[in-house]
Amino acid sequence: MAFQGFIKGVRYIPVPTPVFGELLEEIKDINELKIVLRVIRLIHDKKGLERCVTLDELLADRVLATSLNSSNTDLRRTQILQALQTSQDRNVFIKVDGKNTSPSLYYLNTEFERQTVRNVSISEPQSEFEPWEPVGERSNIYSLYEQNIGILTPIVAEKIGEAEQRYPLEWIEEAISEAVSLNSRNWRYISRILERWEIEGKADGESRKHTGKARYI
Repeated sequence: MAFQGFIKGVRYIPVPTPVFGELLEEIKDINELKIVLRVIRLIHDKKGLERCVTLDELLADRVLATSLNSSNTDLRRTQILQALQTSQDRNVFIKVDGKNTSPSLYYLNTEFERQTVRNVSISEPQSEFEPWEPVGERSNIYSLYEQNIGILTPIVAEKIGEAEQRYPLEWIEEAISEAVSLNSRNWRYISRILERWEIEGKADGESRKHTGKARYI
């Protein structure tokens, strides 16, 4: 489904200004540009001080799998590694090699991260991520979720798929919009809205019996 525009309350993330200036002039490979922008988005959604990504995370990312137009995991791995290496050479990312079975970590090359990586210690393997396998055209719900709620992991995508089988698409879209308006940006809250509508009935996008944010908790 074609992009339908930005809804009210859409999320914004900060992107370093050089990305839209000198780096935009330097980057000739569209795949590299896509990967740079996606890594910035993924890093922005990280919590804590050590904000970075791994190759496995990128391979498990739905947006990259779709935008790189590659259903072959090995080819996608090669594309991502090449882009990461080129971006590292451009000083966009900092790579910290893992120890033993731990994966390499990729940080955005900012002053704060440069100080962080001096003290980073990798002793345990990171969580494993399964490569994302594109399965044809998906509904706009998946993009709507990622634009307004957060990163679409395979687990969340599976839950959205289950919801599509159970509820009208319009309900899911409205539930996402309501969650955004109440600043409760997570699938669990959206699911609560849908369950409440299913049990109590739905009129004009709201539950008939309750009002206020607390009704979905």
